[in-house]
Amino acid sequence: MMKSFVRNTLLATAFAIALPAQAAVQSYAFDGVTDSGAFLNQIFSGSLSFDDSGLTGVGEEWIALGSIALDFLGQHHTLGNAAAVPEAGFFDGTFLGVSFTVDAGDPQFSLVAGYRSIDEAFFAYDTAAGLSGGGSVTYTAAVPEPEGWMLMLAGLAGVVAVARRRFS
Repeated sequence: MMKSFVRNTLLATAFAIALPAQAAVQSYAFDGVTDSGAFLNQIFSGSLSFDDSGLTGVGEEWIALGSIALDFLGQHHTLGNAAAVPEAGFFDGTFLGVSFTVDAGDPQFSLVAGYRSIDEAFFAYDTAAGLSGGGSVTYTAAVPEPEGWMLMLAGLAGVVAVARRRFS
């Protein structure tokens, strides 16, 4: 009885680790500084979210953003300002950044996802006068809310309680 419980627990743990995690809604903050062009050393920042429950974790995948907010040169931009549907890019389940373009106003700009690595993601802009520039962008995953941690701890406590009950 004890051997089968240990074996089943180890198999379940290995199976859970092997499967790609489907965490549903993911939130990121991002920021950067322009390092070229007419707006040299200008800061941009924002936040975004998307539901990743549809990811397969295989190859190149794009998921529409649920929200995005970007502040640049004193202007606030959201989903409503997007020239096309903003998307989060992935390769083999790894987040590569965001595709988000605003082509109304001056300057026009884009966040561009990396091709195979998030380190390749960048920010680019172009002015009505034809002056262009860009910069790097850094994405930071949001820390889980306390409710999420409590739910995980409650699940772990339940597993421990069942295991203790089986052995007594």
